[in-house]
Amino acid sequence: MTAQIFLIAPADADLATFAPILEGALASVPVSALFLPRGSRGENAYKDFVKVMAPIAQAEGCAVLIEGEPGWVRTLGVDGLHVLGSGKALPTAKAAVSALKPQLIVGAGPAASRHDAMTLGELDIDYVFFGPLEGDLPAEARDMATWWSETMEVPAVLSDPQADGETADPSGCEFLAVGESVWKAPQGAAIALSQIAQRLESF
Repeated sequence: MTAQIFLIAPADADLATFAPILEGALASVPVSALFLPRGSRGENAYKDFVKVMAPIAQAEGCAVLIEGEPGWVRTLGVDGLHVLGSGKALPTAKAAVSALKPQLIVGAGPAASRHDAMTLGELDIDYVFFGPLEGDLPAEARDMATWWSETMEVPAVLSDPQADGETADPSGCEFLAVGESVWKAPQGAAIALSQIAQRLESF
């Protein structure tokens, strides 16, 4: 089965200029989920950002995930919460599952170890996230994601922010998270994302 695209927005994207870029990218290929990192924004600025970006994604059938408090998910009308972190994030992930499941999505990571991944996976979350939100994907994170997807039922999101149309490789995972290479691509985000989607069809 072809891996689905999990798109990571830039952490500190400008609200006004990023909206049309996002709209074009999401219109180019099917994207299963969009994660909107908070970056350095204060609470109000982050919520304003989400309020603009979420409808753009949802209009294309893309689930929108945010970080922050579980209560923000319903307030902002998004589809779920991504709990950042691993072992130390366990209490937050438990609270999110209790508050949001089963109606809404809860995912967590990046998992720092196999033990942390298994602990998170036991919480009835929708996916475990492996790899960084930005930068290069370490080989050990890829290996851990492959192991997870081969042995566990909870879906794996493998994050390779630098992946492009020539290098994208889901390594057997249900989702491939991409971001940096898409937004920085000289050919534009829409074409870059289309190239990644085309490559994923070859696996």
